[in-house]
Amino acid sequence: MMKKLLLLLGVVLGWGCLMCAPLAAQGADDAASEETVADGDEGDSISIPEILKEVKYATKVKPKKKAYVYFFVRSHSGCGPCRSLVPTCISLYKEMKGKGAELIMLNCGSSAETAKAWAEEAGMTYPVITPETVNMVKVPAGGTGGTPNVVAVTSWGEVLDNTSGASKCGPLMEDWKKLVKDAKKAERERKAKDKKKAKKKKNRKSKEAEDGDDAEASVPSESDF
Repeated sequence: MMKKLLLLLGVVLGWGCLMCAPLAAQGADDAASEETVADGDEGDSISIPEILKEVKYATKVKPKKKAYVYFFVRSHSGCGPCRSLVPTCISLYKEMKGKGAELIMLNCGSSAETAKAWAEEAGMTYPVITPETVNMVKVPAGGTGGTPNVVAVTSWGEVLDNTSGASKCGPLMEDWKKLVKDAKKAERERKAKDKKKAKKKKNRKSKEAEDGDDAEASVPSESDF
């Protein structure tokens, strides 16, 4: 009789351990989830190169596959200051091309036809996105949000600088070498942060596996009695 009671008690204790193990794992998952949120980025990143594959262009020239800094110039042909900024854009695009920076116009005019006509008339040598697809490029407007407007962003959409007005847009783009340097630094920091998070996740999974093994090992079998 005593042996049967001990065997029954062992089974009950074993069942209790099995029930507690999932709860402990759930608690660890909850804590990990909170930790991930705490360690996460403030906003969701986007892929500028991927977005640029989906839009349509009023020019034959297309952006490079990857750059450290993207200068998005919001303009349209009916804007006098926008027209005055074109020669600066042409000159700077030639200077920065293939050196880690990309200049792209977001034409917010009336149609693709007017965008193409202006690009040909002004001799634009840089990519011009058509008005129909310009809103697919989700970058914030700088300054007052008027035109011309320039936003400098990294390949994952982090804003480095922005401004509005022809007198300010030119100097911002002329500072492209410094902004490329800043973007490279930001990318290194981002990769280091991602590596740290991946290592933390790996360690957490390893600990959860060890805890699961410990919980399973603590369950008594009939042979223990």
